[in-house]
Amino acid sequence: MAELVMWEKALSVAPGVSMKYWKKLMQRRADQLMQEGNDDVIPYCIATGEVKKLVNFFTSRGQLKEAVLVAQGACEGNIHGPQITSINHAANSDNDNIEKYCGMLHRVCKELAEWYFQDGRAVLAACCHLAVDNAELAMASLIRGNELELAVCVGTVLGESASKATHYVLELLARKYMTTATCFPSVAYRNLAARLLQMIPDNEILLAKLCAFYPGSSAEINDLHEKCGLPTLEECKELAESAHAGGEIFPAVKYYLLSPEPEKALPIGITYVKEQLSSPDWTVDSVYHILDLLSYIRTDRLILPKCSEERNELLILCGYIGALLAIGRQYSSIVPALYEYTSQLLKRREVAVPLQIEQLSVELEAWRACTFSLKVADNALYNPPSEAQKREYSQLLSRMSEEPIKGLEGPDYVTGSNLPSHSDVQISCFTGLRIQGPAFFLEDGKSAISLNDALMWAKVNPFSPLGTGIRLNPF
Repeated sequence: MAELVMWEKALSVAPGVSMKYWKKLMQRRADQLMQEGNDDVIPYCIATGEVKKLVNFFTSRGQLKEAVLVAQGACEGNIHGPQITSINHAANSDNDNIEKYCGMLHRVCKELAEWYFQDGRAVLAACCHLAVDNAELAMASLIRGNELELAVCVGTVLGESASKATHYVLELLARKYMTTATCFPSVAYRNLAARLLQMIPDNEILLAKLCAFYPGSSAEINDLHEKCGLPTLEECKELAESAHAGGEIFPAVKYYLLSPEPEKALPIGITYVKEQLSSPDWTVDSVYHILDLLSYIRTDRLILPKCSEERNELLILCGYIGALLAIGRQYSSIVPALYEYTSQLLKRREVAVPLQIEQLSVELEAWRACTFSLKVADNALYNPPSEAQKREYSQLLSRMSEEPIKGLEGPDYVTGSNLPSHSDVQISCFTGLRIQGPAFFLEDGKSAISLNDALMWAKVNPFSPLGTGIRLNPF
């Protein structure tokens, strides 16, 4: 009867032969319906307990919500196959299957979360991760979706399991209130930024950055120093001179930035970074902490004409290290822009840094060749990376020792990233293409980039793509 495509009749009499035969026949019919893409396969798979097969069927068709529903039902023990073996053996098998189904549920929830995230719905992506108790990826979705306030609330509730991500969010949120136009439009914003940073353990350096960036009067700055538990301006100057005399680079840079003459920190820190870059075995970690600290110098001091040489060198070094960080964090859309930004600054400004435009071009081409090799390997016009490019890319990767928080690798997608542009079309100064989703305007009021690119740029390079020395604040 099965051979004559009389499946209903065949299945109705198959139990008369044996349950084992009936199950085998049900599986044959299910396989046939799957090949046809027929939804009638669903009851067949449920009746025989073929959870994995049904989940894979839904997943292959992009029906991730249905796949999650089936996997969840199986985890709760609501989907059973026919009992063919003994009761004891069946009970043990069910326990083993439930463990297997839980792993399947985690996998499918992760796929659904990624679908939501790339559709610009970071909150729903986080909900999918939380449904299977994956706190780290839930926090990462909110951070990459720029849902910072919500991430702080969720992280506070989750507690220790999300502490690392919560501390990172608090730092980003504090940066949000270090606004770029007038720095701090109110004392309330300044104090809020300080309170956010004080919620982070080991916050001395973070508070020092905040105080270094604050441009108020001496009395206001000293008041902020006191609230943050830091020495006064004059005391910081003395500590900086003492540290510099003792050859302590990081404390010297920190205290000079907190002193009445923060520009004195620039030559000390930049000289150290250039020395590190001149050695063959330098890593990003060996220079990033100094560059990150230097980037918080008061903007009004950084843009002074007497600081032009140090400013140009700082922008170039931050651009180059930012490109390497972007590679490590898989911010693919801004890597070419960061290399181009660094190369243009090297061309147009007189600086003495151990970087060559030709070397930057070699690195960028090696990254392109090796990163996109898997994506286009089936293309007839595809040229695989050369051995020299593989070696160059391997050397780039060896310089990156940063360990990002789990789940933070990959591009940012804010809410509305996939929405079409409205009538006021904006063109990205990175790609020359129309910006889809929210746009972010740079300080000249004309140039625009996507908000996603702006967020990723600010996380690896604090300075504006226009090379003005203004800090970027898209948070």
